[in-house]
Amino acid sequence: MQNNITDQIRCIVCEKECQEGITVLAEFICRDCEAEIVNTDVKDKKYAYFVLQMKNIWTQDISDQFS
Repeated sequence: MQNNITDQIRCIVCEKECQEGITVLAEFICRDCEAEIVNTDVKDKKYAYFVLQMKNIWTQDISDQFS
C-alpha cells in the first residue's frame, strides 16, 4: 500500500515515522524493516524479535474484531 508523500506512519517494528512501507492487517511496516525481516536468518537473535512483532499484529487484529 502506498501512502501520500506527506503522510507519516509509525512502523510497528522500529517505531519510527516513515512514508514508505507495507500495511499488514492495518499495521504499518516501513520499507527498511520489511527488508531486514525478509533477510534475517532464523538463527539470528533479531529473528525472535521480528516474530514477536508479527505476533503482535495478529493479536491486535483478533482483539480488534471482538471490541
